[in-house]
Amino acid sequence: MVHDARILIVDDELGPREALRMILRDDYQVAVAASGKDALVSFEKTEYDLVILDIRMPDMNGVDLLAEIKKKSPETEVIMITAYASVETATKALRYGALDYLIKPFNRATVQEVVAKGLIRRDNNRGIKSKLKELQLANKTLEDEVEYVYKNIQSHYAETISSLVATVDAKDAYTKGHQERISKLAQIIGQHVGCSEEELGLIRQAAILHDIGKIGVPESILMKEDVLTDQEYDIIKKHPLIGAEILSPVQFLKGVVPLVLYHHEKFDGSGYPIGLKGSQIPLSARVICIADAVDAMLSNRPYSHAKTVEKVKEELLRCSETQFDPQIVEAILKNDLLAVYLLLVEEQQPGQND
Repeated sequence: MVHDARILIVDDELGPREALRMILRDDYQVAVAASGKDALVSFEKTEYDLVILDIRMPDMNGVDLLAEIKKKSPETEVIMITAYASVETATKALRYGALDYLIKPFNRATVQEVVAKGLIRRDNNRGIKSKLKELQLANKTLEDEVEYVYKNIQSHYAETISSLVATVDAKDAYTKGHQERISKLAQIIGQHVGCSEEELGLIRQAAILHDIGKIGVPESILMKEDVLTDQEYDIIKKHPLIGAEILSPVQFLKGVVPLVLYHHEKFDGSGYPIGLKGSQIPLSARVICIADAVDAMLSNRPYSHAKTVEKVKEELLRCSETQFDPQIVEAILKNDLLAVYLLLVEEQQPGQND
């Protein structure tokens, strides 16, 4: 059964364009365009609920077309097609309101899932718009309803951020479980070193997003099994700056940006990207730094095997006052938080050691 939803597929390459059309044609009203200019002409004639467009096209790139579509029809949801997401395109797509990325090569299930999510959000936005009109007419319970709408907007931004995180996961399979684990571990550590509820909330968000800057790091470096060269390590060291650049436009993540930027600073000032020292580094960033290191040491990586708990304790003590805040190290060891970490891993992957 074909639903009422209208979808426009924009790609200058016939293969991906037709593949998407074949996947969606049985469920939706699907139109295609072979260029950005053709897509804009089609928009003059038809209102579309959702557009799937390629980032790289010869006459008009996907980000510019996204901006034009949002000018003409802000409620139309847009999904970007890409073989990889660069920092520039990721940042611009976020600013202009892209919903998600489809990473080439894509499969039927992924396409259907992302399209369904976009159409649900489109319907939700219509409901919100209708609700706002009712509020303007009735002017009742305005404050509560505006708060509801604001939270929905925040949720939509969070969905886009999650999509960008998924793009990092596609490049480096290690990151997804890593981000979830250190988010939980960092919150537990934060509770033991006196972080407020507000700080714990920022720690949770920042830990999930701390590696988003790896969008700008080549996969050949992320997945390299040998020791990185100095030049490769310099590229890796840029990811906190890249992450901060991507997140800065999002107002409600303003408090997260410093934690993402400073999560590789070291207590003795030898870290990166700024070289902050001691209390110059926000406490929450110091917490994420040590949670990140604990998870890395206790996990198998492309270039190293997991350490034992005893070896990790030795490393924490050795690096206390140099890489790590000594008070945080003391809290971890005193409260046996490494055992808590192992429980988190067991909950995440029952019966397996990460």
